[in-house]
Amino acid sequence: MYLNHYSKYYKKTPEELSSEELKRLLTYFELLGHVKNPVASLVIPVFRAKDSLLAHICSLSNLKTIIPYEVIFVDNNAEEETLKMLKTLGARVVKEERQGITHARQKGLEVAKGDIICSMDPDSIYDTYYMDKMILPFFNDPNLVMCYSVSKSYENDFQLSGRMRIRNWLKVKYFSWRLSQSFENRIKYVRAVAMSIRREKMLPFGYSTDLKVVSGCDDGMLAMQLNNSGSFKYVAVEVYTALPPPREPGKPFPFCNERFLLKNAESMKHTMQELEIEKAPN
Repeated sequence: MYLNHYSKYYKKTPEELSSEELKRLLTYFELLGHVKNPVASLVIPVFRAKDSLLAHICSLSNLKTIIPYEVIFVDNNAEEETLKMLKTLGARVVKEERQGITHARQKGLEVAKGDIICSMDPDSIYDTYYMDKMILPFFNDPNLVMCYSVSKSYENDFQLSGRMRIRNWLKVKYFSWRLSQSFENRIKYVRAVAMSIRREKMLPFGYSTDLKVVSGCDDGMLAMQLNNSGSFKYVAVEVYTALPPPREPGKPFPFCNERFLLKNAESMKHTMQELEIEKAPN
């Protein structure tokens, strides 16, 4: 995958595309609209996404697969420019007014028709064969409930400097080692940016929408719940995403940030104690 191919779409709108490119994306979403029985549902929450959204959509349109799928953008009080782009291209958009990434992902889960949910982010670029790599394993293993991968990072306009390439190499090596360790290690390093889930196993509990509890650990909590239902599989696939915001010094990443713990809320204290990784069951 050539990431820099997408740099020309950075901070662009559909109106700035060539007539050929615009027609291609319009046709892509028109064809998706004719898929009545999708096997997979790509769920993409949007909030502040206008700078990277067009590039993300172009990467989706480059997916190569024979698996029928649908694409669902969840409007989580997104910017006007973001919604205008999606409307112009004819993308399917559902509304979730309750602010928060887990509210948005839960809405996508509820409206999705596919047996497999692919959790994606609108600032990310996905490998051309992402669908096959993340979905076909479910057909080979009926006990599989989740596939997950490790994303790399890009710089502002989808560029990769030498320093960033080294950083990405080290990140993949480090995460691959972590993911090969115990349950406690694997669960902490699962990321929603590159995750596919068996929908029927997730529906009974869904995404936790208690934002003060899940802040920074929503994907880890989801993985813990799913761990009781079946097995996980790590998939080596190319995914590039924006650099995360600076973490708070001295705090664990990505798991729960203690500043969201209400000091006098006993029920929330109990929930946080239950979620401590060191106490997670094997």
